Amino acid sequence: MTANIRDHVDEILDEWRRAYPNVDASPIGITGRVTRIALYTERDADDHLEQYRLTPSGFEVLLALRRSAANPLSPTLLARDLRMSSAGITGLVDQLAALGLVARSPEAFDRRRVLVSLTRRGSQLVATAGAGWRRNQDRVERSISAETQRSLDQLLGRLVTSVDAGFNGSLDGTSRRLTRLALHINSEAEAVFSRFGLTHGGFQVLASLFRAGPPYRRSPSRVARGLMLSGAGLTGRMDQLERSELLVRNRDRDDRRAVVVELTPAGRRLVRAAFPPFVGSHAQLLDRALQPEQQSALSALLRAVLVQFESAEAPRRA
Repeated sequence: MTANIRDHVDEILDEWRRAYPNVDASPIGITGRVTRIALYTERDADDHLEQYRLTPSGFEVLLALRRSAANPLSPTLLARDLRMSSAGITGLVDQLAALGLVARSPEAFDRRRVLVSLTRRGSQLVATAGAGWRRNQDRVERSISAETQRSLDQLLGRLVTSVDAGFNGSLDGTSRRLTRLALHINSEAEAVFSRFGLTHGGFQVLASLFRAGPPYRRSPSRVARGLMLSGAGLTGRMDQLERSELLVRNRDRDDRRAVVVELTPAGRRLVRAAFPPFVGSHAQLLDRALQPEQQSALSALLRAVLVQFESAEAPRRA
């Protein structure tokens, strides 16, 4: 890797090596890039779908129903296909029905069961919104060469297959592979951090402060930028962490108008305890599907994609 081909994940790995040298953080070089690229594509999708009063999750429901247009789906099948809870699917179907995009009907042979189908308006909206949505989904593919995409798809496909038995490589493009992986990675992270009374999002804030090194302090804007969060999104996380006495917010000594965020001793202990099993879960995911040389190749391919996204983002922040 040449010095000028670096991404934000490289910076994070450098910080972990300095702040916690006893733990090999290299597995998150792959998983961190997967989730970060997925964040970029999801954010673009959010912006596009908002004009249609849709969320990405809601649009995924519409797409699933369109794929099975000849056979309406039960909420249970929808939840399984989209890897969501029954309550989550019910809420989404309620929202889409209120917009006139889906309809519920009793099953012919068991009227206690409900089936969900697209309305004519829903079908039209999928066609209209889908063109722009596909352009956003194709952003990854447009950022790399055809040869690079083939290599990336092959390695991502091995990873997805190891965690999702329903994966169909002929239907899922590069972006979809990344989205499926990011969903699994984030779900596994929530399971790990729940053992410590934390959410994944809460740990990300604590980890950013920990990686800063003594005195474990950063500005809120630095933390938010690194996590690709809005100011409001970060504030919500910090409020909860401060109530748990894991961080404190103080006035900057050099600029009393500014605020800095600092880890408490309890916050530092929690990061030291939670980070090793977090990295271990990522190492297990990768080792099940990929040989070490394949992991190195995938990390380099993902870096090339992420650098393209970050380069495009820089003018927006300027």
